[in-house]
Amino acid sequence: MSTSNPTTRIENRDSSSASDAWLVLQTLPGMTPERLNRLTESFERPTEALNAPSDVFARLCGRKAREVLDKDSPVDLAAKIRQEASKLGAGIITRDSAQYPESLREIYAPPGAFFIEGEILATDRLAVAIVGMRRPTDYGRRVARQLAADLARKGITIVSGMAYGIDAEAHKATLDAGGRTIAVLGCGLTQNYPAEHKELRREIAAQGAVISEFHLRAHPRKENFPRRNRLISGLSLATVVIEAAQRSGALLTARLALEQGREVMAVPGPVHTQKSTGCHHLLKQGAHLVENADDIVDALPEYVRSMLDNPAQIRVKGLGPEKSEVPKETPNPNLTEDENALLLLLGNGDNTIEGLTQQRGMPAQEVSSALLRLELEGLVRQTTSGVYERVL
Repeated sequence: MSTSNPTTRIENRDSSSASDAWLVLQTLPGMTPERLNRLTESFERPTEALNAPSDVFARLCGRKAREVLDKDSPVDLAAKIRQEASKLGAGIITRDSAQYPESLREIYAPPGAFFIEGEILATDRLAVAIVGMRRPTDYGRRVARQLAADLARKGITIVSGMAYGIDAEAHKATLDAGGRTIAVLGCGLTQNYPAEHKELRREIAAQGAVISEFHLRAHPRKENFPRRNRLISGLSLATVVIEAAQRSGALLTARLALEQGREVMAVPGPVHTQKSTGCHHLLKQGAHLVENADDIVDALPEYVRSMLDNPAQIRVKGLGPEKSEVPKETPNPNLTEDENALLLLLGNGDNTIEGLTQQRGMPAQEVSSALLRLELEGLVRQTTSGVYERVL
């Protein structure tokens, strides 16, 4: 197909599903979070973005991305990516999927899709990121292990970047404590990076998840890690920094957490070492001081602490305060008001999370949590297309 006509539309774009569209957009060469965000601001649906005039698409996403779409249809591109992921035993979660973490939907420029080894559970909504230096002191390693293990025993998922040092210590301690942990990579899933963490990665995938927003074959480039860091903080209620220099990836993660409206915490260290300057800077700026796991939990919202006090609730409740509006019809006494209201809405229109969110006027995260409870109670079920229906 000739690319000289700037208004030529790419063949077969309209036949792409939303899931395929998100996957293709995410993995196009040169696609960045900023470019993807410009697309989502310019077009209502990802399929519409793929069907944009070639000159418009090139202006928003770059010429390389447009050239790829000129050669292959989104349907074919998505099929190739899915086939490659299947051979690797990796899953794909796209932004339109019910499995997409609600916490990521709330951040700036969330990925259109990400690849995953292992699985993300509802309980992973209660997550804390632990990050820090790649070459920490023995003190830093001990603190990372203790905090991760104690938080894991409380039912909190630990998120980090599987790098050397603090990241690895947090992952390992969580695994040893029998908890769940999520590693976010700065490369594609075909890459073993760091190579020495191959076995650690396998253990994390078996007891949590390893995820990446990068194309399966993407190499671990320097510019990838700031993007990776925004997902570490985005998946977490709070980010805890243990040993960091004044300029470091850990401090960048903390800044991103602050921009995302998440809690920022830091562990103090010896005043005579440069490895504590970053943490002390955060503390001077108002970060929560952390000496133990209780300090972290105490700084989390009250509704999170109540769930940790009653572990059974973690499986059935999401993050966010409950609403007090009473449904107009007779409620089920075993359900909350929101759960009753959603149960009554099922069958009256669009029963996706997005549709129910609009009908009920609740945040999507609270809708997702209430639906999970109803599903566990056997009152509703979710179809493969992500639509919820009432079980009669």
